[in-house]
Amino acid sequence: MMRNSAKNKPVKYSFKPAIESVTSIHKAGIPILAGTDSNSAPGVPAMVPFGSSMHDELENLVEAGMSNLEALRSATYLPAFLYGLRDRGAIVPGMRADLILIDGNPLEDIKATRRIQKVWLAGVEYLGFQDA
Repeated sequence: MMRNSAKNKPVKYSFKPAIESVTSIHKAGIPILAGTDSNSAPGVPAMVPFGSSMHDELENLVEAGMSNLEALRSATYLPAFLYGLRDRGAIVPGMRADLILIDGNPLEDIKATRRIQKVWLAGVEYLGFQDA
């Protein structure tokens, strides 16, 4: 949202302070959770597409100084842990199976998360994700 808002202003604003604030928070050891302000509502400061904006967010977090693993955990393990969702956030027997299979290694290239091959929701393969 912040990056798109900065781009859409009549006078161009810099996204750099947003990145710098995340860098400072991360360096201070404060947990950062990935999230987006996805929307398609008319009149908002910036349209932020559902789905792809999470990939943008992971890339922004890496740009701010988080490792690829830290960025991935900010969207998986950490939200589950901090919100007390004990049935998710890890790939182990008995946990809720919301999974994606990607082509590539996001630990080497965070953009690999964009190359989704398969999706499972609660252990059931979701076939319609590529049409969305």
